[in-house]
Amino acid sequence: MTRVLRVLKTPLTLIGLLVILIGAGYWSVKAVTAPVIPESQKCVMTDVGAELTPKWVSVRTLNAGGPSGIARSSARYLRSYGFTVIRVNNADSPVEKTTIVGYATDSPEVLLVAQAFPNAVVTADGRSDHAVDVLLGPDAPLTLPRPKAVPVSGQVCVAPYSQSVDTGDSATSTPTPTPTPKPTKKK
Repeated sequence: MTRVLRVLKTPLTLIGLLVILIGAGYWSVKAVTAPVIPESQKCVMTDVGAELTPKWVSVRTLNAGGPSGIARSSARYLRSYGFTVIRVNNADSPVEKTTIVGYATDSPEVLLVAQAFPNAVVTADGRSDHAVDVLLGPDAPLTLPRPKAVPVSGQVCVAPYSQSVDTGDSATSTPTPTPTPKPTKKK
């Protein structure tokens, strides 16, 4: 029996170490490839009153196969209704139908934006910033109806890009000073 243990001790030890090494490697790869979300890109819990209005919602308008200039035109409408438009650009890939992408399909900010695009497909991706993307497809409307405020109860997670965010805490609502460039001396 002692002889059997002596023979098996080394292979079993090596197998155990190999299992630990594979586990540590798997954990390391998972930790390194996980997306890092800076604190500045997470939503801010904010009391917006009894209803969510456009001034609390940040939107990106992206042309995803729609007519030329549709993202800019849609952004103009959304701004006039009070939304904070944080980006106007082309999407990475086209869509067949105008699509609204947000944190969840039933999030108040998504429901509010969806009112402006009545025939759009609404999808969710669990984004942490709670901004809403509008991917404008070939069916994108040329004019947008004015959305009505969405009733909410309690605090709402508001995108940090919104100009209207005021948590009431002077430590978080104080703007960060912009550094002024220092003149350089020529030699």
